[in-house]
Amino acid sequence: MRKLNLTILVSLFFSGSLLSQTTDSTKVENQTTEFTIFGKSWKVIKYEDGTKSYEWETDKEEYSHSDKHPSKFHYNFLESEVGINVWPVDKGAPKVKPWGSWYVALQSEGTWKATKNFHLKSYLGVNWYNFKFEDPGLVAIKTPGGIDFVDYTDVVENQAAIPTKSKISASYATLTLIPSLQTNDGKMRIGAGGYLGYRLGGRGKFVYELDGEKVKDFTKSNMYAANFRYGVRGEIGIADVTLFFNYDLNNFFEDQKGPELQAISFGVRIN
Repeated sequence: MRKLNLTILVSLFFSGSLLSQTTDSTKVENQTTEFTIFGKSWKVIKYEDGTKSYEWETDKEEYSHSDKHPSKFHYNFLESEVGINVWPVDKGAPKVKPWGSWYVALQSEGTWKATKNFHLKSYLGVNWYNFKFEDPGLVAIKTPGGIDFVDYTDVVENQAAIPTKSKISASYATLTLIPSLQTNDGKMRIGAGGYLGYRLGGRGKFVYELDGEKVKDFTKSNMYAANFRYGVRGEIGIADVTLFFNYDLNNFFEDQKGPELQAISFGVRIN
């Protein structure tokens, strides 16, 4: 029996169900040798010019396993979603600029498939709220009495400073539950539920240019963002794309420490 290189045998054994090395149809075959080991068949073709080619395929009677009772729970360790944050205007807070007021979430997803058309989704992870002010010259200041929004000239002594960015942000550990309905093939989905979050951190950020250099001032504080957040969430999914909408039912700021307004987030997740 002809010997095959051990490396070739190993790679063939772990290969897919039908793999072969490309052969040149113009060559003349001189000798063909076939092997069958562990349910896999190999063919070694030797040509008159001394070259060889290898072809292999799995035995047609492959072992197959069918689980009659598949799990109804599916788990995805890490996924992300990206969106935009806004809040109502004329509530005493600066108008926010949607582009730059990013909502970002990193979370684990669990899905309980109660029936073919009804699923209960759960998300557990961290969400970041960013609110970028449309007027970069307004700065959020934390005072003992609450959050205050002042002109940058009140915090920067050098009047030659040029404001470029002003924002506040907060992060929350969040649990979300979404009952959802879907078509038989799962290509279309719709769901509505709620979420509850606990604040992890927060800060204010003001950026300006001075003498050609960029200066960043940070306020490492919770900026009076509420410790807890809760609200309602809606989702609409088509194929691998899911659109989401979050609406906080509680005020973004602590009671008596800032304007009474609710945060709104919307965006997309790629499944």
